[in-house]
Amino acid sequence: MTMFSLFGMDCAFRSSGDLRLYESYFPHENQTAAIKQGKVRVTFLGTTSILLDDGETQILTDGFFTRPSLWKTAFSKIESDQNIIQSVLEKAKINRLKGIFVCHSHYDHVMDAPLVAKFTNAKLFGSSSTINVGIGAGLKEENMELFSLGKPVKLGKFSITVLESKHTPPFRIFGKTNATDSNFPAIASPLTQPVKATDYIEGGAFDFLIQHGKHKILIKSSTNYVEGAFDKINVDVLLLGIAQLSLQPLSFQENYYSETVKKLKPRLLIPIHWDNFFLPLAKPLEPNLKLGDDFDSNMNLLLQRTSKDQIQVQLLQGFESIDLF
Repeated sequence: MTMFSLFGMDCAFRSSGDLRLYESYFPHENQTAAIKQGKVRVTFLGTTSILLDDGETQILTDGFFTRPSLWKTAFSKIESDQNIIQSVLEKAKINRLKGIFVCHSHYDHVMDAPLVAKFTNAKLFGSSSTINVGIGAGLKEENMELFSLGKPVKLGKFSITVLESKHTPPFRIFGKTNATDSNFPAIASPLTQPVKATDYIEGGAFDFLIQHGKHKILIKSSTNYVEGAFDKINVDVLLLGIAQLSLQPLSFQENYYSETVKKLKPRLLIPIHWDNFFLPLAKPLEPNLKLGDDFDSNMNLLLQRTSKDQIQVQLLQGFESIDLF
């Protein structure tokens, strides 16, 4: 291997951004006081794991906490780590969780969700692929519910509506692609760990529209859009997936912003799916690797546009919480 190829490999495994450049966008404070009535608190737990809490009811997206290393994910079978999951539940004070909503069934979203449901007695909501992951983990039928698109789910004062979405456009790393094989579009039978990361098939991608009182939140985990999906929706807060945004063609970038931020008109935007999920949640989060992303370019694109539209942008470190309303 030449010196140039070794240098290229070293660069590929470096962080794709410098969080010190975005210090002003982090709150650097963690809300620990009791949640006031009518308020909703959000806690970021890495990747697209989002905890919403109104002091009475908690809901969670994905709940991917094990975060196996890049080496383990690429070259061996992976499985949920019960000790890590329990420690995250304790540290984040997840003790009144009612629902877990999985945005799609790749391992970095669904892998730990069944165990989180088991440990908290919360219900797992997802696609047929997610349900098969739950069955494989031994989750009881009454603790799972198949997504019903467009039909609100009431959990305490939260109302959650599942919307059909699209996964981030396919990409290749080391000749391998994450594109779904048209012959195997979903996880068709119970999936029991340990398994290869590639055994977790997308099985459809989804966004979540969450209403609490007069306020609305939209969680969009994947960097893609369905044209016209948000024509009649406005929200107070948008949690927006930005993974690989700047790697897409300029026309895609413009359409993504237009079909999400422009139409939803949030007052607050929180970027998600920006962190390197091969590193543990117990340590401060770092941006995705240069191998497959460009965090600095993603943020620059977003900040240029939101500045013109006078939309506040807030980044959150792992376990950081802010009150949304």
